[in-house]
Amino acid sequence: MHSVFISIDIMKRDLKLLLEEVEKKVGKKIGLSSDFEKLASIFSKHHVFLNSTVLKKVWEYVASHDKPSPETLDKIALFVGFQSWRDFQETLHGDEDGQVNYETEEKSKNDVQHQVK
Repeated sequence: MHSVFISIDIMKRDLKLLLEEVEKKVGKKIGLSSDFEKLASIFSKHHVFLNSTVLKKVWEYVASHDKPSPETLDKIALFVGFQSWRDFQETLHGDEDGQVNYETEEKSKNDVQHQVK
């Protein structure tokens, strides 16, 4: 694994892609306060503990200048099937096959989507 300096613009682009993966996994665009409450509940059912305020801040970061903590980024990446934020970025920018990180069971995705609706 090599270290790569990643600019803020690239980080925001990567984070936007990560959040899109979360939205795909839950089957819904996230934006309302109630969405973040539901999302925090779904995360906790997967043993990923982030409160709704933290999640909302991450979504807001994509359009602002406040950077989420590394721990928060790791937890969101974990939720969509990566071991860490770094692994997610390595998949985007490296030679790794991103499919290695995704769950293969369609049932898990369907269960999560059902919880959001």
